[in-house]
Amino acid sequence: MGKSNRVTIEIAGKKILKHIRDIAKDGVIKKMLPAKTPSKILETSAGEGILALELQASGHDVTITNFAQTGVDGLHEIKLDLNAADYEIENAPFDAIISREVIEHIESVPHTLRMFHKLLAPGGTLILTFPNRLCLRSRFYHFLTGFYRGMPSPINLELPMGEEHINLIGYPEMDYFLRKTGFNIEEVTSSEIKKSDKAWLIFKPLIWLATTFFILLHKKNREGYEKATQAQRKANAFVRDVLLSTPVLCGKDIIIKATRK
Repeated sequence: MGKSNRVTIEIAGKKILKHIRDIAKDGVIKKMLPAKTPSKILETSAGEGILALELQASGHDVTITNFAQTGVDGLHEIKLDLNAADYEIENAPFDAIISREVIEHIESVPHTLRMFHKLLAPGGTLILTFPNRLCLRSRFYHFLTGFYRGMPSPINLELPMGEEHINLIGYPEMDYFLRKTGFNIEEVTSSEIKKSDKAWLIFKPLIWLATTFFILLHKKNREGYEKATQAQRKANAFVRDVLLSTPVLCGKDIIIKATRK
């Protein structure tokens, strides 16, 4: 038999099976949360709520949402469609919102980020995780097929809208949406980098030259892409640095910590 990819963890005296990949991802998320305990935390589309249960057991005040309520024992769960035009959550504002592998299933990323901004307290933390379509392995797959790792072929039209990755966007688009909806980006990393993916770093010198030239130096003939102000040049340099980082070049996922302005 193959090696199991799940391990048993204990939460408040209860034993639960958890995927090794999720343990790594949740470890990064926990480090990004506000330092104060208890914090009021909202986890969107939390599913079985394993992370939420862990956070609640450590002293936080946790609320979860799901499109269809699952009835997680011991958690305050709300039925919520994140695609709704507007919504309120009774115990907002929150100190932190966790959106874990959710945003790529949403019909409108900017709208959802505006709602998160509305639900967060000033200075509150938003933690987003989503598949990294811009890792070098995925870029090569895109070069060959027109598709990305995370969306390897056309989505089955018989599936409900949003069941698969209908909004698999890259880091530059997410950076733009976050800044335009009132967030500052504090940290960008990944929770899963395989040794085989690091082999692609042999191309990094060439990628560094091309990325630096086109993001910072090349003059565009369209006003929307000019680097006329210091603030814009600084923002572009930040995007360049993130795109050239090992988490983005090699990571399977992207994890962003942003704060509400």
